[in-house]
Amino acid sequence: MSTARSSASQGEPAASEYWTVSKGVAVRYGWNCRECRKDIAKGEPIVARDGRKIRLFYHEKCFSGSSDPRTQSNASMKQKRLPESSFNKSAPPAKGRGKWSVEQYGYNPAPSK
Repeated sequence: MSTARSSASQGEPAASEYWTVSKGVAVRYGWNCRECRKDIAKGEPIVARDGRKIRLFYHEKCFSGSSDPRTQSNASMKQKRLPESSFNKSAPPAKGRGKWSVEQYGYNPAPSK
């Protein structure tokens, strides 16, 4: 039931009720693509998926599906390595509030000096 806004292609976050998708350019090294597992180099175009507690990074070419990670073409839910009981059928209806909450979701790197 997640819907991503088309504005994500312009750098603005696209949001479902739980997942927020945003695009940008990597400003540092140290991230790995959630899909292909390769390093993301500084300066590469990336896509970030934010939940309440996690942020998943992808190479722009590796990103597929909608804002929900279960729609990713190589999602662990589709690989049948784990029992179905390991996965929820859908994301929570909203991010909610708690210890890990932030004021703003979406990849928004600080400008370099």
